Amino acid sequence: MLDAERSREILTRLPHAGSARLPQRVTHFEPGVRVIAEHTLAAGDPSLNDAGAFPAFLLVELMAQTGGLLIERKELDSTDYGVLAAIQRMHLHATAWLGETVQVECSLARRMGDLYRIDCRSRVGEREIAHGSLHLRLMPGPGL
Repeated sequence: MLDAERSREILTRLPHAGSARLPQRVTHFEPGVRVIAEHTLAAGDPSLNDAGAFPAFLLVELMAQTGGLLIERKELDSTDYGVLAAIQRMHLHATAWLGETVQVECSLARRMGDLYRIDCRSRVGEREIAHGSLHLRLMPGPGL
């Protein structure tokens, strides 16, 4: 389990800020290999719909952002960022609800130049709610 400071430091790799940054905590991080992140669905969370459910499209976005933490940037202070290029074999089994914590585990399956295939699984406790592969592409940051 990573400490809170290290978790925040890893999350700064994402270009998202505020409520658009869906992973709230990183609990495990092996750069370029594997990452585990969490999002707790609390009252007032803007990602919940009116019924108190976490919509499927946001679950996939949470998986993409978590997987994006595995993208290797050329320099630590680089403004390069990853974008979701494709979704492959995504299986959505269930949803998460108010009060639950979604845990996303992603591993780098393959890298082809600036394209990364990342395999992800999402769980609430022992219940798997989604799994599949995402293709992320490394894009040059502004000014390049």
